[in-house]
Amino acid sequence: MVGEETCVPGQGVGGNGIASEFGDLTGMTRQEVNEFLRGLGAEIRTTRDGYVGYKFFDKSTVMLRPNGEVIRTPAPKYGSDGRNINKGFRLDRDGNLLRTRDEFGNLIPGTHNTGEKLNE
Repeated sequence: MVGEETCVPGQGVGGNGIASEFGDLTGMTRQEVNEFLRGLGAEIRTTRDGYVGYKFFDKSTVMLRPNGEVIRTPAPKYGSDGRNINKGFRLDRDGNLLRTRDEFGNLIPGTHNTGEKLNE
């Protein structure tokens, strides 16, 4: 429509699936994010708990929590032995790979929530 401004995130760093190809979603509304991610070919699923999941053909994902927090996970990458080498990783608000657990499986402080949040 004429006179309406469309909110679109900037460019992400890429290299970890479609969920890393675009920048920060902070400040966008659920409707804007829904339209944007659907336009990238995401399949949408809603959980009983109110989470909305967007899964891309490369298996990278964007999850929206009921409170508007955004959780991104990279497309899986596999080593020569067939093991998933980026399992347990997340993507930050710019699409950078973010390790969430140390080599012992302990949560790394400050990595669970990247601060990316929708405008509710």
